[in-house]
Amino acid sequence: MPCSNEGYVVKQIAKTPEIIARLKEAGASVDDVAVFEAIALNNRPLRKHHPLYKGAVAQRSMLLEMALALETETRPLQIMHNGEDLPIGRVFRGQVVDGQDTELRVLFWIDKTHEDKIKQVDNGTIDQVSVGILPKQMICSADGFDFFGPDADFESIFTGTTPDGHTVGENGVYCKMVGLEAFFETSLVGQGGAQNARIVNSDQSHFSPQMKALAAKASLDRLALTATATTDKPIMDIKELLAELRSTEKESMKTAIENEQLKASNTALTAERDALKTQLDAANQDEPAVKTELAELKTKHQATEASLSAADEALRDICKRVLTAAGQVDAEVPAKLEDVVAKLTDTSAGLAAVLVTGGKAKGSEGDLELSATPAVASFRTRR
Repeated sequence: MPCSNEGYVVKQIAKTPEIIARLKEAGASVDDVAVFEAIALNNRPLRKHHPLYKGAVAQRSMLLEMALALETETRPLQIMHNGEDLPIGRVFRGQVVDGQDTELRVLFWIDKTHEDKIKQVDNGTIDQVSVGILPKQMICSADGFDFFGPDADFESIFTGTTPDGHTVGENGVYCKMVGLEAFFETSLVGQGGAQNARIVNSDQSHFSPQMKALAAKASLDRLALTATATTDKPIMDIKELLAELRSTEKESMKTAIENEQLKASNTALTAERDALKTQLDAANQDEPAVKTELAELKTKHQATEASLSAADEALRDICKRVLTAAGQVDAEVPAKLEDVVAKLTDTSAGLAAVLVTGGKAKGSEGDLELSATPAVASFRTRR
């Protein structure tokens, strides 16, 4: 018995002539399948816990190649990526849509023999999808290293760390998925690894009649993806276009990375300049105090030098007197201060040997007594 859509939001897409033509081209029995539309993948960061895919972002080139792959061959629609079971439908159409996000919109059918799955999708119980793919390149956002390139090894892939030391998932580092190596299947899942990868309502469909005017807009994407369906000769070779697109996108990413590195370097230099300016301002503020302190130190230094000079002169005068007292009248005072001190020490030691208490020379007591009496007597006589 066919499913009744009464009473809830219908997610099935109306089978327009274009969709019917696509279904027939894909070998589907038009009346025996239900058609839905989903956002298979977009350019939002992935929410997978994997050394390379954590926060990875699909680039436009990869989404374009996925859409092109569906032009060549439909992909199986599985349940929870279980490839052991036969598919319950096929993904048969894709187109890249630019809006708030860059999205790969796809059309898929579910065989009506799986009415339970059709009803679960229409009810919104099953509303997310996930793709099984392999990118051609995984480019590090920090330094441009390709984890799938010739320079990558097991360790870099296993750890998600580039030769320059940037690790995916740390400090904002992530991988950019560029180009498509393989598109295996699409699955109905409880929660997908891609954010907002979901089955859309019919009134939000990109392929619905209401959106046909928008879909008919002549853009590079439409020409690239549908030219083979409308003309015998494509406007240009699609493979060449995608190869050129990948090359341009990779160069653009390298330029963007270099710009970010230059910005970081400029930020560091600006910070260093500001720090030096702050230090200079602080030094300028301290300059008057420093000048005052230097002037005070200079004054103290000059006073100390004057004191030392006076002391030196006095010490030399004492040395000369000591030498004279020691009978060395013609002796010169040494030039070096340490020699003056040594001369004083030696000479004083010699003087000490001939002097007694009170400064009298040994043996002079009697002479002093003899000479003292006449002097006093003479003084008295004159009085």
